[in-house]
Amino acid sequence: MQDLGRYFTPPLVGALVAIFLTVSPAPVEQILDLVGERWLWIRAALPEKMNTGVTAMIGFFLGFSVMHFWLWLRWQLLWILFTYRAWMYNPKATSTKIWAVLIKTLLAKSRQPYGTFTFEHVLPRLPVPALEQTCNKYLQTVKPILSESEYATTKQAVEKFKQNEGPVLQRHLRQRALEKTNWLADWWRDLVYLHQRTPIAINSSFYCVCSENLLTSRPLARAANLIHSGMQFHEKVKNNSLSVFLANDLVPVCMDGYRYMFNTTRIPGLEKDTLKQYEDTRHVVVVRKGMYFSIDVYGFDSKGQTVLLSPYELWAQLKQIYDITEESDEGNTVAALTASNRSEWAKLRQALVNKCPVNKATLDVIESAKFHICLEDEAPKNLTEQAKLMLCGDGINRWFDKSLVMVIFTNGRAGGFVEHSTADATLYSRLWEYFQAFESYGKDGEIVRGPNDMKRPHRTPQRLPWNVEGFEDDLAKAYREHRKQVNDIDMVVQPSEYGKGWVKTKRFSPDGFLQMCIQLAYYRLHKEVTKTYESASTRLFAQGRTDTIRPVSEHSVAFVKSFDNPGQSRDHKLALLKKAISYQTQYKLDATNGQACDRHLFGLYVMSRELGMNVPEIFMDKAWQLPEKLSTSQTPTKIIEGLWSLEKSSRGGGFGPVVSDGYGVSYIIVGEDLVNFHVSSRHSCPETSSERMSQAIIQAMADMKELLS
Repeated sequence: MQDLGRYFTPPLVGALVAIFLTVSPAPVEQILDLVGERWLWIRAALPEKMNTGVTAMIGFFLGFSVMHFWLWLRWQLLWILFTYRAWMYNPKATSTKIWAVLIKTLLAKSRQPYGTFTFEHVLPRLPVPALEQTCNKYLQTVKPILSESEYATTKQAVEKFKQNEGPVLQRHLRQRALEKTNWLADWWRDLVYLHQRTPIAINSSFYCVCSENLLTSRPLARAANLIHSGMQFHEKVKNNSLSVFLANDLVPVCMDGYRYMFNTTRIPGLEKDTLKQYEDTRHVVVVRKGMYFSIDVYGFDSKGQTVLLSPYELWAQLKQIYDITEESDEGNTVAALTASNRSEWAKLRQALVNKCPVNKATLDVIESAKFHICLEDEAPKNLTEQAKLMLCGDGINRWFDKSLVMVIFTNGRAGGFVEHSTADATLYSRLWEYFQAFESYGKDGEIVRGPNDMKRPHRTPQRLPWNVEGFEDDLAKAYREHRKQVNDIDMVVQPSEYGKGWVKTKRFSPDGFLQMCIQLAYYRLHKEVTKTYESASTRLFAQGRTDTIRPVSEHSVAFVKSFDNPGQSRDHKLALLKKAISYQTQYKLDATNGQACDRHLFGLYVMSRELGMNVPEIFMDKAWQLPEKLSTSQTPTKIIEGLWSLEKSSRGGGFGPVVSDGYGVSYIIVGEDLVNFHVSSRHSCPETSSERMSQAIIQAMADMKELLS
């Protein structure tokens, strides 16, 4: 049942009370007599004998007012309760238990599931941490990766910042926090993503892959199901009927990012890109062999009402496209331009538009599509091959600017590709989980045809033409440069030998344990500890996205340095491991609650630029500018309770290395017994190797298991 507030609205309650009092007016007369004893003027203003109209009017006013007040009070109470954060730190505390009872009372089961955006207006705002706290935490995170002299220089810069520019910038940042729903959101999207001039392909976007248990090997059948499920998901978001995700079944997370999953494209600009969301459209774009087609996803029923086409009707359109492209070799590499430097792509895009109206019309259709479908000609033999193809594309089919691209290979493997400025992996993981939960096929792996299929009128696929005469050199250059980047990517997907089930038996956080495995693996390979990034979701706040977990600590450094030292006892190593994981877990909680240091310092830096100040010394210091050679993230899974299954679970996703001499390490916990690691690096860096790193992680897991056994 939906939220009762949608049905028992103040006008309805007012009408019901009016009807009741009209039938039984005695309560009104008794109340007025009591009121009249104290305030004679009120009773004198009303008729001596109450008639039906006056009684109904009073009843409506009372019912409307009481219900309106109750709804207002309920939302205010929820807003106050959602600001409580001790439930994450002290889940067994008495205050947390009382809080949980109050939440459950106000979020009565009879009112669930709640609509997608029901709670957006009562989510708390992202806090601005205390300046002293952030500075201390920053020093704590950089100390393990600096020399003594470097740390002394950094500490001096931090102390100067605390005494001079810091308080001024903090005051302005807090003022911004009062004026904005989220003080960070615009800055983060614009400066981290849209101002980025380097190619977004490989460097910014991310991907996910399907399960290894393929229900069909027929690519068109899978593509049809992908489109149909994607549109069902989109309609749920549009109609506010996709159930809100409740952390611990109590606390809602921000759902705002779902607004930008569909009908959205990143448009290149000379200095800054724009994220453009189009009015609700009826089509998706299908690309094969560099040829573009638009297909309508809606038809009309017998009453002329707009309805979503069935998987079979979508399959029939895809079959037409496949047949056309199979007999043609008229594609181009315009898509490679979206993998170019953003400013160069902006110039060429405008030149294409100016060339002729045909190009403008084609771009409008491509960019306004709900999402894209790429029908690839490759057949990846394993997850490693599939992961690289998903991340890089081939420079022919992938429109890297599109918010969502679904990719299908000739053997039925599939995956999703996402332009990162729109949202983060937690949202798109739910979409992919939804698709895999509901896809179904006939015995031969084909789409099952329903009794009404092909009876609904709809538009046939439309070929999207280009006029690229005079752009041949530009297209060839863009394609050549992208292929160079593709060939440089070193990608490995590595399964583990055990999963979180065993880790939990040792009473460790699975995420903290895996982070220490990664730290040990990196140290063994490179004989150093490096600045490490791990993402944390801040969706407990309005318009929240991510913050940074810093898993490296003095404890983790001591642990990795002692692990292979035969002079250190098992108990000593185990004690260091416990401290390292405890530190990472605590930092993760802080980051999730908006109390980490990186985003706060980022905000203070941006504020210094907006105020026209000289860049504070803290942001010119080596510690701030150290590259993140190790960028890590856990892919969320099992988001849809009751629908997730081990057989259909995604085998994860990943991203490219953040720096040329670093690694991108994404991992997904699949059920109780498997962790998949997606490791990326660059062949051009002789010091890095994704194969060696992935094997080092597996060896670290084996050795740490032996330590704990």
